[in-house]
Parts: sequence; C-alpha cells; structure tokens
Amino acid sequence: MSGPDPLPTPYLLAHIQEALATDSRARELGVDVTVAGTRVVLNGTVATEAQRAAIAEVAGEVVAEHAPGHEVVNELSVMSHDEGGSVEELA
Repeated sequence: MSGPDPLPTPYLLAHIQEALATDSRARELGVDVTVAGTRVVLNGTVATEAQRAAIAEVAGEVVAEHAPGHEVVNELSVMSHDEGGSVEELA
C-alpha cells in the first residue's frame, strides 16, 4: 500500500505559504511557490544563504507530509549586497 495521496495543488500551495510565513526558521512572505507536475518550485530573492536553505527546509517538510513523491526545487537567489537599493535616511 502506498502513502497518502498528495493534496490538490491549491491546498498544497496554501500549506507551504502558511509554513513559510509562520515558521521561525523562514518567516518569509515574498517567496513565489509554484507546482509543476511533481515539482514544487521556490522562486524569489532572499537576504542570505542561510535564509535560502531554511526556506527550502521548511517547504520540504510540508511537501514530505502533504505531497509524498514531490520534490522541492530551490531556485531562490541570494541578494548581493549592492542590490539593496538606496538607503533612506529618517529625520
């Protein structure tokens, strides 16, 4: 007997996005999550390599629980220090 059926895509996406927003390791709302077949793809830009890894870890835990057989593809990029934009000075 195989494991549970994976959640329908909208529910899987909702679970991943909720985990990314609430898990203390990630706390990230700006990650784009898509599902293509059995691939869960993470896109966007994050501040550090540690944050990139933590987001993939959190997403992987959700996928393992709710969509066995799916794989997480981490396409997140880490913002370089010169991409930060201008600094706003407060009076």
